[in-house]
Amino acid sequence: MHVGIYTHYAHCDQAYFAIRLAQLFRKADVSFSIYSDNYPGKLCLPYDNAVVTKDIVKFTEWAKKQRVIIWTQIPRIEQLNFAKRRGIKTVLAPMWQELMPPFRRVLRAADEIVSMSTECHTLFADIYKTKSNQLIPYDTGLPIARKERGVNPRKIKILLPWFDRTARCSGGQFIAILKFIVSRMEEAHLTVAITPSHFSPSIIKFFRNLGKSCNGRVVIVRGTPVHKRPDLYAEHDLTISPSECDNYGLCALTSVTMGTPVIAAAVPPQTDFLYPDNNAVLVKTKIDYDENGVVHALPDYEHFGYVLQELIAEPQHIQRMNQKTNYNLNARRQQFETGWLNILEM
Repeated sequence: MHVGIYTHYAHCDQAYFAIRLAQLFRKADVSFSIYSDNYPGKLCLPYDNAVVTKDIVKFTEWAKKQRVIIWTQIPRIEQLNFAKRRGIKTVLAPMWQELMPPFRRVLRAADEIVSMSTECHTLFADIYKTKSNQLIPYDTGLPIARKERGVNPRKIKILLPWFDRTARCSGGQFIAILKFIVSRMEEAHLTVAITPSHFSPSIIKFFRNLGKSCNGRVVIVRGTPVHKRPDLYAEHDLTISPSECDNYGLCALTSVTMGTPVIAAAVPPQTDFLYPDNNAVLVKTKIDYDENGVVHALPDYEHFGYVLQELIAEPQHIQRMNQKTNYNLNARRQQFETGWLNILEM
């Protein structure tokens, strides 16, 4: 069997998901190729050199060689119909923040729809009436780790991973509250890890100035390669995940997989794998839905900041969560791998 993974690839969430599928297929000895609308995302991974782009081969020529095609976004109906006419199994695993009209017809025409969160599964099943909708939660594929070291109450290392999608939460209220906390709590040491293309120079300047005023307790890390990001999570005691909307919660899921608990808003998909008082603190929030039914948090950042202050002041809570970050991750991995191999009928 030959499986095709069709993705924009240069787009963050789709790229990471495509790479995770590729890892699984290599492990299961399934042949595959990745087709990209755009140039490879240059993620500094071996898959970058294996991506087939539209500059090398047309979609139709590539598709003829596949037995199954997995799309990480909603394709054009013409592409889907071309595959179906040739007897190619069509599988959609769309990023739900990118549902762009018209997409209902495509969702209903595909052989399989894969949802990566319970909320997404409900949306596709109840609202869009898809005929075949499976819940297969995302898994990082990383070794599941647990910290051996304790939390130093005089130096609590906090990570703000503003990679890709989470950069949307760079609003003034949140960073003002973060400044208030860090500048007044000397035990708080903050690392801000960012993707440079998503931030204006003013944000960089803000955190640099904050670091100077706090005796170097704020550090900016820029352009961390994808394969080095897991170690960044593991080096910290707590991860702040302020995302208001997320496709499958990559940052928070990576953090708990690497043994670092998370503070996040209580909103899907984070609520699928972050468990209060186990591997995370979930801050209650109001929610809203966009025109396509995708859930968004309407966070109260003052309350978020209050909870963060409590964790810094009482680091034994972080320490207790350190021992429970693995909760349910092995079962989630099994569900991911079994679910995808079952779709391929292996």
